[in-house]
Amino acid sequence: MLFCGTCGIMVRTETKTCPKCSSILTPAYIPGAAKANSTPARKPLGSAARVLLIGCMVLSFVAVAAAVTLHVVTRPARSVYLLPDGNVMAYVNFTPMHLMNMDAGGFTQVPEYQQLVNETGTGGERYIDNIAVSANVDGSSLGDVAIIVTGAVDQQRVSGNVLGQQGAQTETYHGKTIFSALAQGRTIRYCVFDTKMLAVTISPTAESMHAIIDKSTGSGSAPYLFKSYYSEVPFASEMWAIVHVPSFAVPDAPGGVNLDFLKNSVTILSARYLGSLSLRGEFITENQADAANISKAVEGFLAIGKLAGSQQQTDPDVTAIVNSIEVKQNGNHVVVSAAIPADVIRKAAQKR
Repeated sequence: MLFCGTCGIMVRTETKTCPKCSSILTPAYIPGAAKANSTPARKPLGSAARVLLIGCMVLSFVAVAAAVTLHVVTRPARSVYLLPDGNVMAYVNFTPMHLMNMDAGGFTQVPEYQQLVNETGTGGERYIDNIAVSANVDGSSLGDVAIIVTGAVDQQRVSGNVLGQQGAQTETYHGKTIFSALAQGRTIRYCVFDTKMLAVTISPTAESMHAIIDKSTGSGSAPYLFKSYYSEVPFASEMWAIVHVPSFAVPDAPGGVNLDFLKNSVTILSARYLGSLSLRGEFITENQADAANISKAVEGFLAIGKLAGSQQQTDPDVTAIVNSIEVKQNGNHVVVSAAIPADVIRKAAQKR
């Protein structure tokens, strides 16, 4: 860029004379900022760069989608969060059985389960997505029990069956209708939240049902056992249970085996299908000494079982399952695991 002192203008030309007045031009001074603004436009990205950029964007999207999917898959059903506190929690997810067209008849033939189906109109296991349970057990009797069923629920059938019983009553709490009736000297309460969720409590008071309804409106928090120990449940477990053994005297096992080392311990049971049915039990004790006692007790029972099997003809499938059992201790944690092969499960299903 050149400058004409006579005309006072800047000229871009290959000659050193001003095209307007023919005066001699001198080089012009351009500040750094102006130089930056005068840089030529960037060249468009080549095909390789575009492919790389698109690939990075796709990978980022896949990573985000995978993270969201993992969060959804590992998170249990909403019903678990609504359960009241107890020292026993359990959860069964029937959805994979629907997808794989598996028969859950062995579970659903339990009389108590059939009674629940008949009274609530849930339609059986093919119409149930999951069941969540919490209970308080004090060692001598079964305390409060809460059951939340997610699936197809017939509200008219629930109300008709309950109100048809002698001494049946209704109560309205936070806009929800609670049906109650006596059965074997215990009060059973039912509440239909919507066409997909039913809550059942067995308790002398309505406190457990009220707690479930409160949580459904956003009040309260998840059960203590769930918040404290669900992280120990293996990924993709379709069935699990968390049991806290209180400090009361634990009854002896058969043969007079002392089980006091189970006091204040937590047991986490789980089952998941990963080509074979993986069963797992984890014991979390107050100290390593109690964990060592649990490990020794389990290994002792396992040795007795193997010895008994070796002395008589045993089904090879049973032997394979027994041999798959592993016992591992890590500090105050003891993990017992076993695997049931898929072909064994198929054989058992065919024999039914």
